[in-house]
Amino acid sequence: MRRDKIACLHRPLFLCLFMAGCLLAPFSFRPTVVAQSDAPAPSNGFVVICPIDGDILDGIAVVVERAVAKEAIGAEAIVFIVDTFGGRVDSAMEIAQTILDAPVPTIAFITGRGAISAGALISYACDHIVMAPGSNIGASTPIVPGVEMSEEMNEKSMSFLRAKYRALGEENGHNPLIGEAMVDPSIELYGLKAPDSTYTVYKIERQQIIETYETKPQYGQYSIGFPGAMMQQPGELSAQDAWRTVEEVMRDLVETAPRLNSEQNNNHSASAGVNNEGDIKGLPEGARLISPAGKLLTLTTREALEVGLIAYTADSAEDALRFLGFSSFSVVRIEKTLAEIIFAFLTSPLISGLLLLCGVGGLYVEFRTPGLGWPGLIGVICLALFFGSRLIIGIADWLDILLVVVGIVLLALEILVIPGFGVAGVTGILCLVAGIYMSLTRVPIPEYTWDFMRLRDAGATLMMACLLFLAFVLVTWKIFPRSRLARGLILADAQEAAAGYVVQTEADATAAIGRRGVASTMLRPAGRGRFGQDTFDLMTRGEFIEKGRPIEIIQAEGNRYVVREIKNGGLHETEEAKS
Repeated sequence: MRRDKIACLHRPLFLCLFMAGCLLAPFSFRPTVVAQSDAPAPSNGFVVICPIDGDILDGIAVVVERAVAKEAIGAEAIVFIVDTFGGRVDSAMEIAQTILDAPVPTIAFITGRGAISAGALISYACDHIVMAPGSNIGASTPIVPGVEMSEEMNEKSMSFLRAKYRALGEENGHNPLIGEAMVDPSIELYGLKAPDSTYTVYKIERQQIIETYETKPQYGQYSIGFPGAMMQQPGELSAQDAWRTVEEVMRDLVETAPRLNSEQNNNHSASAGVNNEGDIKGLPEGARLISPAGKLLTLTTREALEVGLIAYTADSAEDALRFLGFSSFSVVRIEKTLAEIIFAFLTSPLISGLLLLCGVGGLYVEFRTPGLGWPGLIGVICLALFFGSRLIIGIADWLDILLVVVGIVLLALEILVIPGFGVAGVTGILCLVAGIYMSLTRVPIPEYTWDFMRLRDAGATLMMACLLFLAFVLVTWKIFPRSRLARGLILADAQEAAAGYVVQTEADATAAIGRRGVASTMLRPAGRGRFGQDTFDLMTRGEFIEKGRPIEIIQAEGNRYVVREIKNGGLHETEEAKS
C-alpha cells in the first residue's frame, strides 16, 4: 500500500509543477515599457525616466535593471526620480552597480521625501545629482532596527560604506567627504567658499585638517530660487545674462544691508560655526561648520547647493534635463509591470511566510491522507510560487530549490517506506530548513549590518511560518476531526472490543517472537504472513521478501511484527507446513 501511495504521488507531481510553472512563466518575461502616447518616436531622441520611490527592496532593483539594460537602449539619458526614506542596503548597492554600468548618462532627481539612507547611495551612483526645492539627502549609516550590533560590526559596515561612497564620488565627480559624513557620524567637516566660487571642504580630525576636497563652480550652480532663469526661451535673456543680473541684485542687497558691530559679528560667527580664531590648525578664517562630530550629515537642497554637492535645482525631471542641455526630447516613463508587482508582493515577508505555511502544511496533510488530493496540490503550488518568484527576481538559486526537493523526498521516504524515524528523516528536515533559509538570505553567513537585517527578516518569516504551522497542526489534530466537514470526509467507525475486536496483549506479543510462517504477500518491506491459523501484519527491516518464502518473527511492534527470511530452506519447519 505504501509503495502504491508513492506511485500515486509521482504521477500527479509533474502536473502540479507544470501548473505552477504556467502561473509563473508569463511573468518571467518582462514586458516593454509603458510610454506616453503623445511621445515622439525614439529616433528623434528620447530619455528614460525611472522612479525609485518607497522602500528600497529587491523588487526596485529588478525595475532599475530593466530600465538600464533594456529600455535605455538608444536613449540619450536616464533620469532616476529618487523619493525614498531608504531600505535594504544590499539592494541599494545592487541598484548602484546597475546604474554605474549604464551605457548612457544618468541623473538622480531628488524630490519629495528626498534621498535618505539607501537613496543617497543610489544618487551618488548617478553622473549628475539634481534636487528639487524642499528635499533632503543624507543619513546613510547602516542600522538594524530593534537589534544592537557590536562596535566591531558597526565599524566594519561603516568602513565598507565609506569606501563605497568615496569610490562612487571619485567616479562621478561628487564630493566623497560629504558622502563619508553621511555614513560616519564621527566625521567633522568644514567648508569655505573662495572668491572664484570654488568651494573647499575640510575634513577635521583631532583639531587638524587631514583631507580637503575642492568643487569648481559649474554652469547653473547658483540657480536656487531661480529655476526658470536657467531655461532660455526665444526673446528672453540667456542663462549667463540672467545670472549676471541676479549677481548685481544680490551685490546691491549685500552692500545696502545693515552692518553688525564687532561684538555682534563675533557672536553671530560663533553661533554659525565659523572658524574666526584659528582653533583648528591650518583651517582658513571664515570656514563654516558643515557636519559636527557626533552627528550624521543630512543636507537640504539649499545646503547641498552651497557646499557644491549639487550644481542645479529643478522643479521637475524635465527641468533638470533642460538644465543639463537636453533641449528637445521625448520622454519614456518606466512603469512597474504586472510581473514586477506580483513578484514584489510574493517576496514580501508576510506573504512569504503564508506561502511557506500553505506549502508545508499542504504536504503535511497529504502525507497523512491517502492519494494526492487538494492539500498536496495546494502545497506544491505554494512552494512553487515561493521559490519561483525568488528565483526569477534573483534572491534564490537552483541550489536552494534542490535542497528543498531533496528534503521533501527524504521525508516522504521516511514516512512512507522506511520504518521508524532515523537518518533519512533528520537529513530531510535539515535539507528543507537549509533550502528555505538560503532562499531568504543572500549570504549564508552574515558579514555586514545589512546581512543581519536580511537574516532578521528571514528569521521573522520562518518564525511566523513555524508558529502558524504548529497552530495548523493543532487544528487538524484536535478541532478539525470534530467538525461537520471532517465527519463527511473521515470514516467514523471504530473497532471496539464490544464488537469482537481485540488488541494483542504484551504476553501475546512476547509469545509470538520466534514463530515461523510463510509470507502470504510480497513484503516490500510491509505485508502479511500466515503462521498456522493466524495471519499477521508484518514488516521487515528494509529488505524485500517474496511471497511464499519462510519467515520468522524476531520483534513485536504493537499489532505488527518484524520478521526476517529463513535462509537455506526451512519451509518444512514453519507452522504453515506443519498444519
